[in-house]
Amino acid sequence: MIHEGAVTVSLSTGGAGHMSAWRRRPLRSGFLSWKWGVVAVATVLILLLQYRTAFYMPWKLPQPNPNFFNYMLLFSYFGRGSNIYLVVLPFLAAFIGGSIYSDERLSGRLGLIQTRTPHDRIARTSLLSGFILGGCAGITPLMVSLVIAVIHRPHMWFVEGVLNAYNYPLIDSRSWVYGIYRYNQILLLVLTVIYVFVLAGLMADVAVSVSFFTRTRYIEVLAPIILTVAVWGFAGVFDVYGLCYINFLHFGVANRPPN
Repeated sequence: MIHEGAVTVSLSTGGAGHMSAWRRRPLRSGFLSWKWGVVAVATVLILLLQYRTAFYMPWKLPQPNPNFFNYMLLFSYFGRGSNIYLVVLPFLAAFIGGSIYSDERLSGRLGLIQTRTPHDRIARTSLLSGFILGGCAGITPLMVSLVIAVIHRPHMWFVEGVLNAYNYPLIDSRSWVYGIYRYNQILLLVLTVIYVFVLAGLMADVAVSVSFFTRTRYIEVLAPIILTVAVWGFAGVFDVYGLCYINFLHFGVANRPPN
């Protein structure tokens, strides 16, 4: 009786250990994936376009007070890299975090996992891992631009949000983030990173959710892209630009209702 009990405890412990190891594996494999090379290339191209278009103007503009925000994605009015960044954000998030479940299925490991782990737990683990990986992928270009900006211009002078002969605003006074920017610029920076991380994580989870119902490889990556384009088109047709993140994440000039 004692011997049988010992065997039972050993098997139970081994099963629990297996489930615990599987819960960690999607994150570990996700962070070690070759796909981050694609994110790195996209980041370089976005930032090259951003800095090429932001500081080579054919006309002379008043110079704002030194502020590293002017060198960051989403804050520079003239940089075209922000536009590309926002358009490819769903792809970056879904490409890294959206295939957690489908990768396990296509590798053949999912069947073994399902014999030891309830399906709802597998779904929750996949969604959580996808959210974290997608969020990290989504903020990568933004964080790299932050590092470059702080190195290039380590200043945080306040810039008024009104255009005049002596000042070109960094963030328009009508922008929905101007109140936060005026109150505390560090707070705005932290909220921006959190905002984009959560948005990208949710985009990745859209892809993960689609992967529960399809066996076609990488089809889930298209889901958040299609959803974004659909919302963008709807917002343009009905003049409700605040519904589309591509418009309301242009912090400098995001001043149209209902932003």
